[in-house]
Amino acid sequence: MALTIYSALALSAPFNTLVAQWQSQHPDIPLAIRWHPSTIIEKELNAGAEADVVIATVETLDRLTQSGTRIELVDSPIGIAVRAGSAQPDISNRETLIQTLLAARSVAWSEAGASGVWFSQLLKQLNIDAELRARGTVIPAGFTAEQLVQGNADLAVQQISELLMVEGIDVVGPLPAGTQQAISLSAAVLSRAQQPEQAQAFLSWLKTPSVTEVFNRFGMDRRD
Repeated sequence: MALTIYSALALSAPFNTLVAQWQSQHPDIPLAIRWHPSTIIEKELNAGAEADVVIATVETLDRLTQSGTRIELVDSPIGIAVRAGSAQPDISNRETLIQTLLAARSVAWSEAGASGVWFSQLLKQLNIDAELRARGTVIPAGFTAEQLVQGNADLAVQQISELLMVEGIDVVGPLPAGTQQAISLSAAVLSRAQQPEQAQAFLSWLKTPSVTEVFNRFGMDRRD
């Protein structure tokens, strides 16, 4: 019987590697992972969706009353990408970031995801919200870097691990100091899990050095 997991999109890139690692160690416990932004995960679980494990933002798990055993997982930084081969703009500090955003034909972000929620707040702090929204490419969910490949935007903003899920793009780097808000992710066994022992084993595995090393490859830092 598969272990059912709801997970934030940010982990989909490292899990391309990690699923095979898990299956080699636990061949009798396949993983059935549903990838969604944390906002949608929260909505579906509150509506009665069944799962054994949930991986989502710290804030989401704080609100989910049905979560049982919980671990802190990773901090995932937000970054900016351009279409592969394009000139990489300067985002080294707050002022150059503002200039780069204003110079772009269009900036893509997703307001359903945690990174998009933060970026929307950041635009207000930088006093460029009106200008960016007037020509922004705001998607409801999914990978913002796809808008680069499709020619709809010059810049894509999202967690770096999510940007890396799209081929044909180059990651410029993380948002600079003073504008960065790394997304903190936690994991929990749900109180109504059908396979609580296997779910607990999965949480323990998530904290092993080999898993941490894969997360690190995607710019994520372990949380303890």
